[in-house]
Amino acid sequence: MNGSVILRVLSGFLGLFAIPTFACSVWAFQNDRYQQASLFITAFMTSAVVSAILAVATHHRRQEYAQARDVVGFLIFGWLILAILGAIPFLLVADGSIAAALFEAVSCATTTGTTLLNDGLLLPASLVAWRGILHILGAILSVSGVVMVVNLVGSSLPGLSSSIPMRFNTDFSRESFFRIFLSLGAMIVGLCVLFAIPILIDGGSLRAAFGLSVGALTTGKVFDVGAYAFNPGWLSELTLILALIIGSVNIVLLFNCFRKPKSFFLNFETIAVVVLIAVLAVLLFSILPKGIDPFRIIGIAASIVSTSGLVIGEGDGISIPVPVLLFFGFVGGAAISATGGMKIYRISVLLARAGHEFQRLAQPNAVLNFEKNGERFPVNFVLTVWAYLVAFAVISIFLAASLALMGADFQDAIMTALGSITNSAALIPTEWIRNSAQTGLVEFSLSAFMILGRLELLLLLSLVLSD
Repeated sequence: MNGSVILRVLSGFLGLFAIPTFACSVWAFQNDRYQQASLFITAFMTSAVVSAILAVATHHRRQEYAQARDVVGFLIFGWLILAILGAIPFLLVADGSIAAALFEAVSCATTTGTTLLNDGLLLPASLVAWRGILHILGAILSVSGVVMVVNLVGSSLPGLSSSIPMRFNTDFSRESFFRIFLSLGAMIVGLCVLFAIPILIDGGSLRAAFGLSVGALTTGKVFDVGAYAFNPGWLSELTLILALIIGSVNIVLLFNCFRKPKSFFLNFETIAVVVLIAVLAVLLFSILPKGIDPFRIIGIAASIVSTSGLVIGEGDGISIPVPVLLFFGFVGGAAISATGGMKIYRISVLLARAGHEFQRLAQPNAVLNFEKNGERFPVNFVLTVWAYLVAFAVISIFLAASLALMGADFQDAIMTALGSITNSAALIPTEWIRNSAQTGLVEFSLSAFMILGRLELLLLLSLVLSD
């Protein structure tokens, strides 16, 4: 890895990180939350000072050759920064527990959304904003990472490069990172504002509109729907469903949506997400008690498939059979990603490969090329897809076994393992974690695997496919 390039880009990222941190510190201070403000100021000063040191140390390294693995190196450090510095403001509400504060920060930054804070704890406004900010920063970091990797890997990644409607600088530098990060950030923030307006019209408070729109669009969970005594009407429910769908599909296609709307609505990833939600909604209609609002049921289905858990209350989660949660949560987590639907693309490649193998069985002496939609695939790419699926299963089994040793029963271990790897708040049961004799160790373990779950695609793309 090119360390000087990574450090220079990190200096820019820390500088960006310091801006919302300072805003939250001012907000907390104005609300007479002086202890909370001091924690925000600590995070702000740390990020600002480290950013300045890295900028000075690498000022002569403005343009250097970088590979896709350098992007992954930056992303690893980027999420560590979000985890460590993002955890500082949570120390007060986590009763000084470093493990609990770290878990909250990682859960937000990876857009998982699970919280282990005490039930009924009303967070100050600055911390609610902080949870939303970490969700947004994590989503932007994830999507911008894929854009940079695809640009650097280029034509060796069949099909995926064509789904990027605008190509940024092909070099990896602080300037190109700023351009990508700010472009995607402006789009995500703009969409959050757009989806917050119907919730405000429906009678929701500004805090509820902000948290729900951010949680839905980033497929995370800033807080539960009922956390602030807001009973969403049909307009809010429809808005959240649309936001969950948009947050689950190929977000970079939105850049081209106005010029080529068919490229978004007829995209395989978009169709696959809608079909999965429709199938689960029909199943839920048949197994849930009668009289539940249809929009609510569709919202629960969208929540599970999108790995959000946003619109699932405790009552709804208990009434849904565990096999249904596991199956659709696993499919959603294995096939859908905030990085732009690229996991679905991998599944479609495997299906095409299966058809190719049947052709070989029928015509063993024929000369066949593996193609999909007229596009040939190198062996390395297919092996990468298989490697991801095998690694996904092995890591899930390993984590489930480890959690069982920490006191989880079979059901909780399986659901927690899959929930953390797929960054799905819908799957993670929190009660056993709070009651565990090794709560700190469980929180540290889940934090590490949530970051791994967010990085897996990028690691395989860069380390296997790059030169």
